[in-house]
Amino acid sequence: MPSGSLLVHVAAYAVLAVAAGIFVYVAGSFALMRAHVDARPAMRHLVEALRETAWAALTQPLVPLFYLVGRRLARGRGTPVVVVHGYTQNRVDFLRVARGLARAGLGPVYGFNYPWFASMHDSAQRLARFCDDVRRETGEARVDLVAHSLGGLVAMEYLHDAGPGRVRRLVTIASPHAGIAWRGPIVGAAAAQMRHGSAFLVERASRAVPVPCLSVYSSHDNVVHPPATSMLGKRGARDHAVAHVGHLAILFDPEVVRVVVDFVGAPDAAVERVAAPSAVVLEPPRELVGA
Repeated sequence: MPSGSLLVHVAAYAVLAVAAGIFVYVAGSFALMRAHVDARPAMRHLVEALRETAWAALTQPLVPLFYLVGRRLARGRGTPVVVVHGYTQNRVDFLRVARGLARAGLGPVYGFNYPWFASMHDSAQRLARFCDDVRRETGEARVDLVAHSLGGLVAMEYLHDAGPGRVRRLVTIASPHAGIAWRGPIVGAAAAQMRHGSAFLVERASRAVPVPCLSVYSSHDNVVHPPATSMLGKRGARDHAVAHVGHLAILFDPEVVRVVVDFVGAPDAAVERVAAPSAVVLEPPRELVGA
C-alpha cells in the first residue's frame, strides 16, 4: 500500500476513534447524570448534549498539540494567571477563558500541564514548581489560579501549602470538592482520591479556603454532580451556579468566562475572603448518601 494511502487510512481511523470516544463520553455521562440532578425538558437535555459534543469535537483533536504549545496562553502585565486542567485533559480547554482574560487586560495566562493519573500530592508539587517558575519569570510575588474539574482539587492541595503568600485568588470550575458519584472503573491515583467518601476528601473537608475563592458549577454537569458537590460556601468561598451547561462546555460558556474575568479583575475589597465558620465540617451532599 502506498505510504500516502496508508496515512489517509490511519487518519481516518484516528478520526473515527475520536468520534467514537466523544459519543460514548457524552451519551454515557448524560444518561448517568439524570439520577443526580433536577429533571429538565428533553429538548434542553438534547441541546446541551449537542453543545458538549461540539466543544469536545473542537478541543480533543488539539490535545496532543497542546502538550507542546500553550505554556503562555495570553500576554499581560499584571498578576499572572495559571490555569489547571482536569482529568484526562490539558491546557487546550482554557483557550476561551484565556482569551477573555486577555481582552480584559488581565494576565499573563500560563497553561499548566500535569499527568492527571498521578496522586494529588505529586500533581500539587508539580504545580508548585510551575508557579514558582512563573513568579520568577514575571517578577510577581503571587499568582491567580483558575482550575477545572480535578484541577480544582490539585489547586486546593497546592494552596493549602502555599497559602496567601504565593496565591492571590482561586477560581474552581466544575470541581468535585465533595467527590464524584461515579462508582465505575477510573484510572490513576487521583481517581481514587476524588471519589466521594475517600479518605483524602474526608480529611480535607474541614479545611477553610485561605484566599478569596470562587467556585463556579453547573446545575446539570454531566460528570460532576449533584451541584452541591462543587459548593465551597461552608469553607469560606463564594459559589456561583450556571444553568444546564455540561462539564466541558462550561469552560466556553459566556457567563462563566464573564464571572471568572470579573472575579480575577475585581479590586481586592470586592473579593475579600468570606469568613468560614470555625471547625468546618463539610457534610456529603444529601443526594450522594448511600450512592
